[in-house]
Amino acid sequence: MSVGLFDLLGVLVALYTCHAAVTGEVWAKSGISGRSVSRDASPGYFWVVIAIYAGLSVALLTVF
Repeated sequence: MSVGLFDLLGVLVALYTCHAAVTGEVWAKSGISGRSVSRDASPGYFWVVIAIYAGLSVALLTVF
């Protein structure tokens, strides 16, 4: 069984998601650029971004 590009991307996104959840900082797209979101400064938005990244990772590993 060979590993496809989307499988590799899914694993990388999952690793980043775990890293961001542990460190409390995640990068989120905001308008034309992006911004760093801190768990301490805005916990609700932080966990929404983590959930979106987790869903993207699952989709990359299962759908594509």
